[in-house]
Amino acid sequence: MPRLLIVVGAVFLAPVLCYAKGEPIKVSTITNSTEPSSVEVMKLFRQKLSSHEALFKLVDNRDPSLGPLFTEDCMPRQTTEPYNCFYTTHYVGGTTKTFMGGGIYVGKSAGDIADNFVAAVAQDIVERWTGIIRTNAIETLESCLFLTQSRCAVPDQLQSEMKAKVLNLSQYMQRGGLKK
Repeated sequence: MPRLLIVVGAVFLAPVLCYAKGEPIKVSTITNSTEPSSVEVMKLFRQKLSSHEALFKLVDNRDPSLGPLFTEDCMPRQTTEPYNCFYTTHYVGGTTKTFMGGGIYVGKSAGDIADNFVAAVAQDIVERWTGIIRTNAIETLESCLFLTQSRCAVPDQLQSEMKAKVLNLSQYMQRGGLKK
Protein backbone atom coordinates (compact mmCIF):
# COMPACT_ATOMS: atom_id res chain seq x y z
CA MET A 1 0.00 0.00 0.00
CA PRO A 2 2.72 2.58 0.83
CA ARG A 3 4.40 1.93 -2.54
CA LEU A 4 1.08 2.53 -4.29
CA LEU A 5 0.72 5.87 -2.48
CA ILE A 6 4.21 6.89 -3.57
CA VAL A 7 3.55 5.92 -7.20
CA VAL A 8 0.23 7.78 -7.24
CA GLY A 9 1.92 10.74 -5.54
CA ALA A 10 4.68 10.72 -8.17
CA VAL A 11 2.11 10.86 -10.97
CA PHE A 12 0.41 13.86 -9.41
CA LEU A 13 3.70 15.53 -8.54
CA ALA A 14 4.80 15.60 -12.19
CA PRO A 15 3.09 18.98 -12.90
CA VAL A 16 4.67 20.43 -9.77
CA LEU A 17 8.10 19.31 -10.90
CA CYS A 18 7.51 20.95 -14.27
CA TYR A 19 6.81 24.16 -12.37
CA ALA A 20 10.02 23.59 -10.43
CA LYS A 21 11.88 23.51 -13.77
CA GLY A 22 12.59 19.78 -13.68
CA GLU A 23 14.52 20.00 -10.42
CA PRO A 24 13.61 17.90 -7.40
CA ILE A 25 11.79 19.76 -4.64
CA LYS A 26 14.22 20.75 -1.90
CA VAL A 27 12.94 19.74 1.54
CA SER A 28 14.47 20.63 4.89
CA THR A 29 13.49 18.87 8.10
CA ILE A 30 13.32 19.61 11.82
CA THR A 31 12.56 17.23 14.68
CA ASN A 32 12.82 16.98 18.44
CA SER A 33 16.25 15.37 18.79
CA THR A 34 15.72 14.68 22.51
CA GLU A 35 12.77 12.31 21.95
CA PRO A 36 13.89 8.86 20.67
CA SER A 37 10.59 8.10 18.89
CA SER A 38 10.82 11.43 17.02
CA VAL A 39 14.39 10.71 15.96
CA GLU A 40 13.44 7.21 14.78
CA VAL A 41 10.47 8.44 12.72
CA MET A 42 12.50 11.29 11.18
CA LYS A 43 15.33 8.94 10.24
CA LEU A 44 12.89 6.70 8.35
CA PHE A 45 11.05 9.67 6.82
CA ARG A 46 14.33 11.07 5.47
CA GLN A 47 15.30 7.64 4.09
CA LYS A 48 11.96 7.26 2.33
CA LEU A 49 12.10 10.78 0.90
CA SER A 50 15.70 10.26 -0.26
CA SER A 51 14.70 7.09 -2.10
CA HIS A 52 12.70 9.31 -4.51
CA GLU A 53 15.62 11.44 -5.65
CA ALA A 54 13.89 12.49 -8.87
CA LEU A 55 11.13 14.10 -6.79
CA PHE A 56 12.78 15.27 -3.57
CA LYS A 57 16.17 16.47 -2.41
CA LEU A 58 16.88 16.75 1.30
CA VAL A 59 18.78 19.92 2.14
CA ASP A 60 20.39 21.25 5.29
CA ASN A 61 18.38 23.81 7.25
CA ARG A 62 21.05 26.41 6.50
CA ASP A 63 20.38 26.04 2.75
CA PRO A 64 18.81 29.30 1.50
CA SER A 65 16.77 27.50 -1.18
CA LEU A 66 13.03 28.02 -1.38
CA GLY A 67 11.00 24.95 -0.56
CA PRO A 68 9.07 22.95 2.00
CA LEU A 69 10.13 22.80 5.65
CA PHE A 70 8.93 19.58 7.31
CA THR A 71 8.62 19.65 11.11
CA GLU A 72 7.85 16.46 13.04
CA ASP A 73 7.57 15.43 16.68
CA CYS A 74 6.28 12.42 18.58
CA MET A 75 4.99 11.99 22.11
CA PRO A 76 7.19 10.06 24.55
CA ARG A 77 6.25 6.38 24.56
CA GLN A 78 7.00 3.04 26.15
CA THR A 79 8.11 0.21 23.85
CA THR A 80 4.65 -1.40 24.00
CA GLU A 81 2.78 1.82 23.17
CA PRO A 82 1.94 3.10 19.69
CA TYR A 83 3.69 6.04 18.08
CA ASN A 84 1.73 9.31 18.38
CA CYS A 85 3.26 11.86 16.02
CA PHE A 86 2.38 15.10 14.27
CA TYR A 87 3.86 17.03 11.39
CA THR A 88 3.54 20.42 9.78
CA THR A 89 4.81 21.51 6.41
CA HIS A 90 5.49 25.13 5.46
CA TYR A 91 6.75 26.61 2.21
CA VAL A 92 9.71 28.73 3.20
CA GLY A 93 10.62 31.35 0.66
CA GLY A 94 12.60 34.49 1.14
CA THR A 95 11.27 36.38 4.12
CA THR A 96 7.94 34.55 4.41
CA LYS A 97 6.72 31.14 5.52
CA THR A 98 3.38 29.82 4.22
CA PHE A 99 1.52 26.90 5.85
CA MET A 100 1.06 23.91 3.53
CA GLY A 101 -0.40 21.22 5.75
CA GLY A 102 -0.23 19.23 8.93
CA GLY A 103 -1.54 16.14 10.59
CA ILE A 104 -1.48 13.76 13.52
CA TYR A 105 -0.85 10.06 13.05
CA VAL A 106 -0.93 7.08 15.39
CA GLY A 107 0.76 3.87 14.32
CA LYS A 108 2.27 0.65 15.57
CA SER A 109 5.71 1.35 14.11
CA ALA A 110 7.94 4.24 13.13
CA GLY A 111 7.78 2.92 9.55
CA ASP A 112 3.99 3.26 9.48
CA ILE A 113 4.24 6.86 10.66
CA ALA A 114 7.02 7.68 8.16
CA ASP A 115 4.97 6.19 5.30
CA ASN A 116 1.97 8.31 6.30
CA PHE A 117 4.14 11.43 6.53
CA VAL A 118 5.63 10.91 3.05
CA ALA A 119 2.16 10.41 1.57
CA ALA A 120 0.80 13.44 3.45
CA VAL A 121 3.64 15.71 2.33
CA ALA A 122 3.17 14.59 -1.27
CA GLN A 123 -0.54 15.37 -0.96
CA ASP A 124 0.19 18.79 0.59
CA ILE A 125 2.45 19.62 -2.33
CA VAL A 126 0.05 18.39 -5.00
CA GLU A 127 -2.94 20.23 -3.57
CA ARG A 128 -1.34 23.53 -2.64
CA TRP A 129 1.97 24.10 -4.47
CA THR A 130 0.90 26.56 -7.18
CA GLY A 131 -1.22 28.65 -4.81
CA ILE A 132 1.50 28.72 -2.19
CA ILE A 133 4.17 29.82 -4.67
CA ARG A 134 1.89 32.67 -5.77
CA THR A 135 0.99 33.69 -2.20
CA ASN A 136 4.63 33.63 -1.20
CA ALA A 137 5.63 35.75 -4.22
CA ILE A 138 2.92 38.33 -3.43
CA GLU A 139 3.96 38.50 0.22
CA THR A 140 7.60 38.95 -0.77
CA LEU A 141 6.77 41.77 -3.19
CA GLU A 142 4.42 43.51 -0.76
CA SER A 143 6.86 43.31 2.12
CA CYS A 144 9.49 44.99 -0.04
CA LEU A 145 7.08 47.66 -1.32
CA PHE A 146 5.68 48.52 2.10
CA LEU A 147 9.09 48.72 3.74
CA THR A 148 10.88 50.89 1.23
CA GLN A 149 10.33 54.10 -0.71
CA SER A 150 12.26 52.81 -3.69
CA ARG A 151 11.51 50.23 -6.33
CA CYS A 152 11.27 46.50 -5.81
CA ALA A 153 11.94 43.59 -8.15
CA VAL A 154 8.75 41.76 -9.11
CA PRO A 155 9.14 37.99 -8.52
CA ASP A 156 9.34 35.98 -11.74
CA GLN A 157 5.98 34.29 -11.08
CA LEU A 158 4.20 37.67 -11.05
CA GLN A 159 5.96 39.55 -13.86
CA SER A 160 3.52 38.59 -16.62
CA GLU A 161 0.52 39.50 -14.45
CA MET A 162 2.01 42.82 -13.30
CA LYS A 163 3.53 43.53 -16.75
CA ALA A 164 6.66 44.81 -15.05
CA LYS A 165 9.97 43.58 -13.69
CA VAL A 166 10.33 46.44 -11.19
CA LEU A 167 7.64 48.46 -9.36
CA ASN A 168 7.30 51.05 -6.65
CA LEU A 169 4.40 51.16 -4.18
CA SER A 170 2.49 53.82 -6.12
CA GLN A 171 2.60 51.78 -9.35
CA TYR A 172 1.54 48.64 -7.48
CA MET A 173 -1.45 50.38 -5.89
CA GLN A 174 -2.48 52.02 -9.19
CA ARG A 175 -2.68 48.54 -10.72
CA GLY A 176 -4.97 47.41 -7.93
CA GLY A 177 -2.53 45.18 -6.08
CA LEU A 178 -2.77 41.40 -6.26
CA LYS A 179 -5.17 38.94 -4.68
CA LYS A 180 -3.66 36.03 -2.77
